[in-house]
Amino acid sequence: MADPASSVTPERPASCLSRPTTRSTVAGPTTDEKHRRHHPYFIPTLTHLRTPLYPLVSSTTALAHPEFPTTLLAYHLLTSRQLDELAIHYHQVWPPTPATSYYPVVISPWVGTENERDVDIETKRRRFGRFIGLQRCETPVEEEESYSWALEQDTDTELLDLINQEWNGS
Repeated sequence: MADPASSVTPERPASCLSRPTTRSTVAGPTTDEKHRRHHPYFIPTLTHLRTPLYPLVSSTTALAHPEFPTTLLAYHLLTSRQLDELAIHYHQVWPPTPATSYYPVVISPWVGTENERDVDIETKRRRFGRFIGLQRCETPVEEEESYSWALEQDTDTELLDLINQEWNGS
């Protein structure tokens, strides 16, 4: 077995700080350059997920729920338990309380219903999204709205237009 120290050439000493580069004899991007390129939808999607959300306050306490999502990403990461707690905090429960109707939008409750355990997280998230004013959160979701970003055929411009429409509410 060869000694690794003897295989290092004097003009290029080994260092744990520098990253070894691989150069191909074939013209084209190197392995490092391929990893640095992003999918064309990466930046617009990341920008969209960073969109801030402003918390609603309870109609009875005038306080926002401590776990109210502050960005679209945080909204998409809400757990089932958090969605239940948010629905309770904003009085979207069964049976309805007088405070239930104090909000601009009243959603179909799942907390307190007979089939509470059967309501999946996607349905809870859509209902809560509709409650806080997000677009495309109607229930039930139409088949055409469920798509994969990887299969999306829109151009970057169309995607940015869609994001701007959602942001501006037009």
